[in-house]
Amino acid sequence: MKFKKAAALTMAAAMTLGVTGGMPVSADDDIYEVVVQFPTLGTTPSDLQKVEDAINERTESEIGVHVTFYPVSAFETNNTTSLMVSSGEKLDLAISIFEGGVANYVNKGMLLELDDLVDQYGQDIVEAEGVAMKGGYFDGALYGIPTEEKMGRVKAFECRKDLLDKYSIEYDENKIYTLEDLSEIFATVQAGEGDAFHCIAANGSEDPIYSYFDHTDQLGASYASGVLMDYGQGEDEIVNYFETQEFEDYCNTVRSWFENGYLSQDCNTTTDSSLVQMQTGNYLGMFSNAEPDMIANHSVNMQAYVGTDVVPLYTSAPASMTQFYQVTQWMIPITCDNPEKTMEFLNLTYKDKDIVNLLYRGIEGTHYNFVEGSDCVVEYPEGIDASNTPYSAVLNVWGDKMKDYVMAPLNETYYDAMKNFNSSITDDHISRALGYCFNSNSVKTQYAAVNDVITQYKAVLGMGVVDPASEMENFRSALKAAGIDDVIAENQKQYAEWEAAQQ
Repeated sequence: MKFKKAAALTMAAAMTLGVTGGMPVSADDDIYEVVVQFPTLGTTPSDLQKVEDAINERTESEIGVHVTFYPVSAFETNNTTSLMVSSGEKLDLAISIFEGGVANYVNKGMLLELDDLVDQYGQDIVEAEGVAMKGGYFDGALYGIPTEEKMGRVKAFECRKDLLDKYSIEYDENKIYTLEDLSEIFATVQAGEGDAFHCIAANGSEDPIYSYFDHTDQLGASYASGVLMDYGQGEDEIVNYFETQEFEDYCNTVRSWFENGYLSQDCNTTTDSSLVQMQTGNYLGMFSNAEPDMIANHSVNMQAYVGTDVVPLYTSAPASMTQFYQVTQWMIPITCDNPEKTMEFLNLTYKDKDIVNLLYRGIEGTHYNFVEGSDCVVEYPEGIDASNTPYSAVLNVWGDKMKDYVMAPLNETYYDAMKNFNSSITDDHISRALGYCFNSNSVKTQYAAVNDVITQYKAVLGMGVVDPASEMENFRSALKAAGIDDVIAENQKQYAEWEAAQQ
């Protein structure tokens, strides 16, 4: 479809979403319009149109593509994409966020296979994403392009350094902290700070605390379909994580944390995020993914919030698991009339540094300036900060993030830290299941029921709100009644077939 033919439909979509501007007066018939979802956290940047125009100055001349952004809340990508594709609305490049990968869309027949397209038009993508590309496969074909510059994950308790220093608690950046290690630290700090203070900022809607201690591969799905233990390097048997002694030990420990006041009594019901809770100054730290970008950004935020630095007490080693690469992926729906041009544009977001920084930072002199003496560290112009900037990408989903400028107060060492992190992942912490993704379609009823049970219990057990002695068996019985054994059996079957095909 040429640009002029798609103009009316896309204009209607833009008006529906309240996009300002959007369509040029005219365009060459040889220029293809690529409608691209632009994920937000609910608010569309007021200068999005200016950035879109600046991008099109390059893409129209370089690859014959006119980009039209379609703003969508990150929490509504699933519904929006499904609605647009099922109704035949023009959509060329869609994004999946927080949804467990592409399986849901593939099972609905909504996506194009990308293997040949990437081979012909996406080599810069392959070079940048590396092993993460395996996360885009489903049933033996590539359907999604992961958005990762990190080749793995590491988890940590992000801890206020001033309180560690106050109580002479030694911090070891090379240590993996166990539940017992943290229990000792919490006891010391809690005793000194008093009952109004809590060691752990937590929220029942966030990831359960046990997820920061388990070393499992969830095989691209969730705990509901079973896991491989030991960073995906253990036995081939897929197990119910909630039946393991590891999970039981965790629940018993976190129950003691709750009873000792390390967690607040309303940790399960509060609407304040962990980061917002840290702003009060009444907490020691929070659990988080702790890759260099996470630590750096949280450190900056916490410095502003609580006036002190944070340090990561690592609870896992750097590792590559299937679920890490399926959180956020780009997809080309079957509604796309020109997948070749669409892939060319996506590849350009990895190839062209200027495009990358238009997407992330906006327009130089308007949305950012270079820090004096630097060609890669930027800062907001006078009178603008993160709270009032008219343009922000918000989510790190665009192209090769290693080409993105660094926002002060971070500095040039940021990307060196990222590269060092990637190289620190050892072979015994790379799952043997990379490239596998469970297809729950044949057991979708049981899978949904099991997930509902997990949702019911994950916070109350996961944060010590209820006593495991009375609720653990209820949880396990409910899982079995929902059909978790059937789901795991199907997952085991598919995994065995996939593994055999790799030989």
